[in-house]
Amino acid sequence: MIILGIGFLSEATAAIIRDGKLVAAVSEERLNRIKQWYGYPEQAILEVLRLAGLTIDQVDYVATHGLTSVEPDAGPFEAKRKLVEAADLDAESKKRALDFLEQRYQHEKRVYSQRTPNYLQTIRNLGRPVKTYGHHHAHAASAFYGSGWRDCTVLTADGWGEDGSASLWACDASKPAAQAMRRISATPTIDSLGYFYGSVTHAMGFKPHRHEGKVLGLAAYCQDPKSYPALRSMVDVDLKTRQFVGHVERGLYLPHFDNIRLHPLLQSYGREDLAAGAQKTLEEVVCALVADLGPDARRLAVAGGVFANVKLNQRLAELDNVEQIYVFPNMGDGGLSVGAAWLAHHELAGSAPEAATSMYLGHTPDTAEILEVLEPSGLKYRQRNDINEAVGELLASGKVVARCSGPMEFGPRALGNRSILYKASEASVNLWLNKRLERSEFMPFAPATLEEGAAERFVNLDSGGESSRFMTMTFNCTPLMRAEAPAAVHVDGTARPQIVRKADNPDLHAILRTYRARSGSCSVINTSFNMHEEPIVCTAGDAVRAFVAAGLPYLALGDFLVENPKHAFTDVN
Repeated sequence: MIILGIGFLSEATAAIIRDGKLVAAVSEERLNRIKQWYGYPEQAILEVLRLAGLTIDQVDYVATHGLTSVEPDAGPFEAKRKLVEAADLDAESKKRALDFLEQRYQHEKRVYSQRTPNYLQTIRNLGRPVKTYGHHHAHAASAFYGSGWRDCTVLTADGWGEDGSASLWACDASKPAAQAMRRISATPTIDSLGYFYGSVTHAMGFKPHRHEGKVLGLAAYCQDPKSYPALRSMVDVDLKTRQFVGHVERGLYLPHFDNIRLHPLLQSYGREDLAAGAQKTLEEVVCALVADLGPDARRLAVAGGVFANVKLNQRLAELDNVEQIYVFPNMGDGGLSVGAAWLAHHELAGSAPEAATSMYLGHTPDTAEILEVLEPSGLKYRQRNDINEAVGELLASGKVVARCSGPMEFGPRALGNRSILYKASEASVNLWLNKRLERSEFMPFAPATLEEGAAERFVNLDSGGESSRFMTMTFNCTPLMRAEAPAAVHVDGTARPQIVRKADNPDLHAILRTYRARSGSCSVINTSFNMHEEPIVCTAGDAVRAFVAAGLPYLALGDFLVENPKHAFTDVN
């Protein structure tokens, strides 16, 4: 059975499931070059069909998300309105809160009645039978089926979908599809943890839904945030209902992420303090819910944009009642296409789909494509049958090497095939390479580390399970890692590693083996191959454009080694 999964929100994607196995998945942004594309993923649909060797007529079913009615549930909004009216607030604050509730309700009403139905009609126009599932149901399915566990608890949390902003599920793959995922609770859209963190992102001058990682990076620079009491009063968790709670009557106003209470906090305490207060609040609220689950959370799978927060994921893994945690690698809305397709497979085939063993699911540049780009480029290049050894040696000699080779990764993390690599022993790399890439980041670059040396460099790797393969969680670093790879270790002593196994990526593994043989180190810097505010590169053409724009010295493009005679790194060794 062949199922085409389609996700049409921010980070629109398409995926192919063949007989329960995920064989292709691509984000629209990588093809149309518009970061976090919101809408119908027309090019991505064509691309996954091409990658799978299919035509649309060979697809048995299309699966997507976006169950809607004419209007959203007014109940949670009415409950908040009554709380605001009864609260001890001045007239201006009360009016602002009530206006926010009305604006938010009208926005959701427009999405329910116009935007989503239009996308669903476009999907039906493909001419194949369509299965439609709830937003958070699809998120939860991506985590559950992706983990490969027969049973587990799933938690989702993000900005919002038509069925809420968070959900909790008890999952058992041995049961029929209709009973395999039992929803325990759903948090209303108005109580969104994603919008809480996004409002802090906005208040600090960054773009919500895109730059939350900057807030996370800054949070480590303040250990005792004075803004915490005010931030903590805005959100909470109700352990009886298993729902998160946003306290609108206490100042959590989020039309367009504008929370008026944050600006005085920012002016009084500074951005590091505000970031740390928001991070501490998020961790406390989510961990309180999971800790209260007791042994039911021993295997915990998570998805949704909130779990792009790698420090939160580490805190969950460290809870006494959590033995293992799995984070679906494309945890944001980009994972909805896969989750919906897996749900359809279980429902239609009567058996659970296969676990997600790889995220290398996209385009592979072939020799013809590469030469078509290189021949008119004016760059120096040579085909190498020892390309992996050559890259490892260049890294050991202190050179920066960009890499575009093999299948493109699915999800927000570059996992070596669309990456820029450099030695991790030089702490200053975070300044000069970010400047060259036109980025303003506060997290250090992540390391790619050989599996053979990982246990000596990171603490509690087993708790993260598969997460360490996909850069979805931070881990505490050992003294050896801190001394050996300071460029990859944050001020709080953690790093967000990709543990490289030969079975996952034999070429990257070979590069690291050569690097270790020449340098004695198991880790290199692995940062995404793209300029600031651009999607990660996909094709050979994308790679050469970014390579030249950044002024990088070396590019491994397939098995071609490309040199840039005009590179800007002659003094960096």
